[in-house]
Amino acid sequence: ISVTGVQSCTLPILNRTAKLAFYQARARRGDSTRLSEETGFTTRFVNYVKAGERSVNDTLANAMYNVARRRTKNSELATA
Repeated sequence: ISVTGVQSCTLPILNRTAKLAFYQARARRGDSTRLSEETGFTTRFVNYVKAGERSVNDTLANAMYNVARRRTKNSELATA
C-alpha cells in the first residue's frame, strides 16, 4: 500500500519469448492473417515465427500478446 492508501497494481513486463508462449496457448484460426495485417509482415513470416523457425521481434510479440490477451487457454476450452 502506498502513502495515499491506494494499492498500486503493476503488471509484470513479459519478454518476447513469454509473449509468444502466451499467444501459443491461446491461438485460434485466422490469427496469422490478422497478425500480418496489423504488423505489415507477411503471413508466411508470421507462420515461421509461430513454428519456431524464425525469432520473434518486439512488434510481432506485442501484436500476438494483444490479439490473445482476453482469450481463454486452449487447454481450458477442451475441458469445458
